[in-house]
Amino acid sequence: MKKPSLLLLHGICNNANLFAVPSGLGLHLSEYFTIYPISYPIEAHRNHPWDFDFHLQHDLPVIWRQVCREAGEKPFVLGYSMGGMLSMAAQATGVIDAPAIITAGSPFTFGMIPLYPPLMRTWVRISGLTGYRTVPIRLLGRILCAMMAATAPGRAAVDINLFRNLIKTACVNVPVETFLQALTWAKTRKFSDRTGQNDYLQKFPAITTPVCLIYGSNDRIAPAHTVEAGYHAASSKNKALIGIQGGTHMNMTVGDNARKIAAITDAWCNRDEDSIEADLRQHATLACLQP
Repeated sequence: MKKPSLLLLHGICNNANLFAVPSGLGLHLSEYFTIYPISYPIEAHRNHPWDFDFHLQHDLPVIWRQVCREAGEKPFVLGYSMGGMLSMAAQATGVIDAPAIITAGSPFTFGMIPLYPPLMRTWVRISGLTGYRTVPIRLLGRILCAMMAATAPGRAAVDINLFRNLIKTACVNVPVETFLQALTWAKTRKFSDRTGQNDYLQKFPAITTPVCLIYGSNDRIAPAHTVEAGYHAASSKNKALIGIQGGTHMNMTVGDNARKIAAITDAWCNRDEDSIEADLRQHATLACLQP
């Protein structure tokens, strides 16, 4: 039997190799779906100074047409971190028309994020002084790992090792414009465009497709309340807010948490109205469900 199609959208400073790590999301999701992990910016756009808005306006329309053509149908969409933000903004603005959307670790408002904003601001200042517009993500990632290892408790060691592995396999250098828009989010506390004036969350009432928003209970990048904002803003008749107990921003991409997210995605997309709630509760904490 033909598996349904699933477009996978990665996070900031990553590429599609995020979904190829051993025992990762790609492996578990492929049990249920024909997956389409796509890197962006696409090849034709890699000389442009991209940021979130660029991905939304220029990359995703091309990716959507390509995957629809290859799959022969409109795919479901799963986005991790910024990929989930991108999928919801694209659905809200008519860039895509997905039959259902699942996000994992994707914030739609912003609180106090540790470590990342100061590191981003430092590099933006360096860029302004030197004129060097490329952010060396792998180098900064190694510095961040060292900072985390020096300050984090022992229980964070697993996340640090996961981060280290992703730096080697799935991280890419980005233009400073990517950091500038992320710093705008941190400053305004809003999911805004690069000007800081237009909040994508305000467009979410246009979303009517089924959405399932997943957060990790220990995620400091996308804590529950930042994900819940997207749940309440969407007009979808069928929507769910689901918590992964013990989930962090890193450990939801591999291992048992990735397996849970894959099972939740299968239950949500291949949904049976009579059993959807039981299926979701089997794998995680069902915070809110509007079936």
